[in-house]
Amino acid sequence: MAQHLRTFVAHVELETGQKLKVLHSDGGGEYTAREHNGVAECMNRMLVEWVHTMLVEAKLPNAYWWDALWYATLLHNVSPTRSLSDSMPKESWSGNKPDVSHLCVFGHKAFIHIPDKLHGKLSAKSLVCTFIGYAQQRKAYHLVHRPSKHFIDSRDVIFNKGGTSTSYEHVILDTNDTAAPLVTITPMLSTSVPTPDPSISTPSPSTSTSVMSTSTSMPVITNVQPMPVASRPKCNIRLPVRDDDPRYSVLSYNRPHPVEQANIVLMDKTNDPRTFEEAMVRSDAAKWDMACKDEIHNFQQMGVYDVVLRPKGRKVVGSKWVLRIKRGPDGQVQKYKARIIAQGFTQVEGLDYNQTFALVVKLSTFCTILAIAIQQNLTIHQMDVKAAYLNGKLKEEIYMEAPPGLEIPKGMVLWLNQAVYSTKQGGWVWYKDVCGTMAEMGYTRIKARQ
Repeated sequence: MAQHLRTFVAHVELETGQKLKVLHSDGGGEYTAREHNGVAECMNRMLVEWVHTMLVEAKLPNAYWWDALWYATLLHNVSPTRSLSDSMPKESWSGNKPDVSHLCVFGHKAFIHIPDKLHGKLSAKSLVCTFIGYAQQRKAYHLVHRPSKHFIDSRDVIFNKGGTSTSYEHVILDTNDTAAPLVTITPMLSTSVPTPDPSISTPSPSTSTSVMSTSTSMPVITNVQPMPVASRPKCNIRLPVRDDDPRYSVLSYNRPHPVEQANIVLMDKTNDPRTFEEAMVRSDAAKWDMACKDEIHNFQQMGVYDVVLRPKGRKVVGSKWVLRIKRGPDGQVQKYKARIIAQGFTQVEGLDYNQTFALVVKLSTFCTILAIAIQQNLTIHQMDVKAAYLNGKLKEEIYMEAPPGLEIPKGMVLWLNQAVYSTKQGGWVWYKDVCGTMAEMGYTRIKARQ
């Protein structure tokens, strides 16, 4: 219980930017002093009644009580209340008015589109599922396919509105990444993939409405295999061609032979060192030492970190050196480059970071800017920011181990004030810093990127 409470407090402090001052407890037990918890008891009773009504209306068994409770709590948090002057609890908590345009009725029947690569030509193209909420950490609907007892997260859904007349509403939660899959299937009781009923077909919606929104996260297909198709005559199977087959020796358009290119790579004796210790024992150790000292100087000059005592009960992120030799088109060495990066894979979501997504320029936008500059006879200026990520200010409390070569007292660690490469939120904080700086200079972001 204490661990869950610490996690909750850390999450709340990260989300609100405020520090916990007082923690009030009733002395132990589950609401032992009921007369002191009237508001909480009233809220619990209201949510239980909502859950009972939602399960009965949706004709779902009691095993789905948690999904109903989660959705009932969500509805309460986005509903206006008189105690907050007709504002929403979530709005009062975060300061931002939540979007309720995507809300649906709990237990509604929904048709999930099956991607083409997951069904055969004559197989069903949709599954009949039941809506039970929204996916966590992504923008998608959370549904259950009751015949196979599988949970499905999907952004492409057709809802059956019900009523006296058959009416359907087609909803697609759109994201910036068009390559992201629309469906995630998670087994609930077994590891097999649900097989759709051949009798299920995709309805022809009489009323089609598209709801488009922007999201920073998207579902990823996991544990999904192609659905079985009817047996058919097998074709002849050919053995794979060996890499040294003479057919690979045919030249095309006088291009260098593939084997010759591979030999050039193998003959290159100046491979990049993998660790700091390896770089310091090479013949060019002096150049690597100079590159590492330059990176440490950048950290100190920009105030990236403070040296503090190792905190108790906090995760300390590891660090490492990335050492590369930059070469020109002719293969000549141009620069020895060293960079300190954090082992961001050890960060905990909700505690060490929250937002991670950062926009990048579209190729069409870049081409449009070039076309306008050519038409208006404008001068195009290109710039490069040295150690860009080190300019982003961190709001989270992140501690990092000192990399080799950065001497600090024993028992001390680095408390990061600014982002470091490979931290989960490094790209996000740098993007926010650039946007704020450009806005202060009078620039306006084009509407296509908003």
